[in-house]
Parts: sequence; C-alpha cells; structure tokens
Amino acid sequence: MSVVTVQDLTVRYPRRGAFRKVELTAVDAVSFAIEAGRTLGLAGESGSGKSSVARALMRVHDPASGSVQVAGREVTTLRGGALRTFRAHMQMVFQDPYDSLNPRLTAGENVGEALTAAGVPRPDQVSRTRELFERVGLPAAFTGRYPHQLSGGQRQRVSIARALAVGPQVLVCDEAVSALDVSVRAQILNLLKDLQEADGLAYLFISHDMSTLRFIADDVAIMYQGRIVELGTSAEVFARPKHPYTRALLAAIPEPGAGRRHRRGVVRGEAPPVDAVLTGCAFAPRCPLATEICRVERPALVADAAGHRTACHHADAVPAEATAEGSAA
Repeated sequence: MSVVTVQDLTVRYPRRGAFRKVELTAVDAVSFAIEAGRTLGLAGESGSGKSSVARALMRVHDPASGSVQVAGREVTTLRGGALRTFRAHMQMVFQDPYDSLNPRLTAGENVGEALTAAGVPRPDQVSRTRELFERVGLPAAFTGRYPHQLSGGQRQRVSIARALAVGPQVLVCDEAVSALDVSVRAQILNLLKDLQEADGLAYLFISHDMSTLRFIADDVAIMYQGRIVELGTSAEVFARPKHPYTRALLAAIPEPGAGRRHRRGVVRGEAPPVDAVLTGCAFAPRCPLATEICRVERPALVADAAGHRTACHHADAVPAEATAEGSAA
C-alpha cells in the first residue's frame, strides 16, 4: 500500500515581469507513489524541480494544483493546527545539517525541541534523546555538544535523530549526503537503510548523484524541467534506460579506467531558461533522437508491460550500445 500518493502536482512561483506579474512553473503535473519500506530516488540536474517537489510535499510551499496524500489523507487542503499535526507524519533531512540545526542549542536540545512538539513529557526527554542518539550511532555524551563541535557526518546523524523523534512515516532526504565525504556518505546511507528496515519508513531521496541512487533507491524517477521523464524500478532504470536524458545522466557517472569511448551518452548544450515557453518535449533541443513531433507535441508518461514509464516519442529507439552501457553500470 502506498504511503505517499502524488497526482498531477504542479508548483509555481510568482515572478515580477517588466509590465505584469508572471508565474514560473517549477513542477509540471508530476505523479508518483511511495510504498512503506521503499525508497523513491528523485534525480535530475540543478533546476529540474526536485527540491520544489519536496517543499510541496512538506507544505513549505503550497502547490498550484494537484493532489498529495499521505497515509490516505489529502494534505494540500490542510491549514493551521491540522497542518502542524500532519507534519509529524512527514519529516525532512536537509543537505547542510549545520544550517538546519540551531547553533545556540546543544545537539540534545535540538532533538528535544522535536520531542516537545511530539508531546513527550520533559522528564522523559533526556532518556528518549539518548535512545535516539544510540539509534543513529552517536554516544550519549554527544547530547551536550553544540553543532560546531561536531563533524558534518555527526551533525547529519543529529538531524536524522531529530526527524525520527516525532515518529514519522515518511522521510524526505533532500541531497542529504552530497555535502559529506565519500566514506561518511556511505555510513549515513547504510544508517538510513537500517532505520528503514526497522521502522518501515518510506523515503523520498533527492539527489543529482546517480551512483548514490543506485545504492539507496528501490524506484527511480528522473526529472527534467519540472517533468518526470522516466520512472521505474532502480534495476530497470539503471539496466535499461529508455529516455535519452536518463542515459546522459548514467553516462556522466565516473568509472575507473573509462575513456572517451564510454561517454557517448553525454549530451551537449544547456537546459532552457526557467521562463521559456515549452510546447513539446523540453529535452528536444538537446536530444540526439529529436524529430519534428518532439518539438510540437509533449510526450506522455507511458508504461510498458513491466510498468517502466517513459515520456519519450522514441523510447523504443534505444541504441544497442546505450543499453549495453546501462547494463554495465
């Protein structure tokens, strides 16, 4: 059963033009679902709309349209106290733990604030905080340290402990390991996997690093210019990528000993500006497979027999070498 169900989610931001107010569409009719105990990896280059999806789910920014259901409850219509209650079901782990923690409070006090919000009596908070620190692999003595006295990986563990304090069903990780060293990154990813297995958490894991998603994600959604262009299980997407943009992301993964001949999937050019009017496929100006239909007609996200969905008019025209490279990766 899906814990998170998103249907036709659209997010717009106001922007003042020269003569009138205009709106920029950051997320354009995005749909996906996340089941309990599974991780949906959301990938794409900067500006593709990944973080806007996360903010809309958390109701940091109200969506322009669409539906977001968490545990069967519609959250786009929640206001006031009902919205504050909902946020206990969905928590967020940010990219920079130093910015997300209060530097004037100790690590234990940062977690204690979440326990207070969850209604845990103050006499019980000390023992509960130590339990949470133990779960994320930190000694109890660290509860008395300030964020600046901790390493980046330790601060991120505190952030995870704070998120767990309210007993969420869903954890949104927005580039949660991109600011960490490679060895520390692996430790945090393993920690997240262990917590998911123990509590049955559903993760929305946002990253631009395909190698990270290959390790952590059960399902992968690829975003480009606010739209999902490919969605499927991690095994399918990495072994048999169908969208040219997905193949470009996979081709950009560094491989030991890989020369130029292994990078044929890399595309040229830049993404269109955020205020560009898109009539067909947003990737058409950079796509080596683009034809006239790609420039005038927006492709629908169509599923194949295995449930692997792709928004591409030429999804079946996958070069043999691209498929082989994806399988090797």
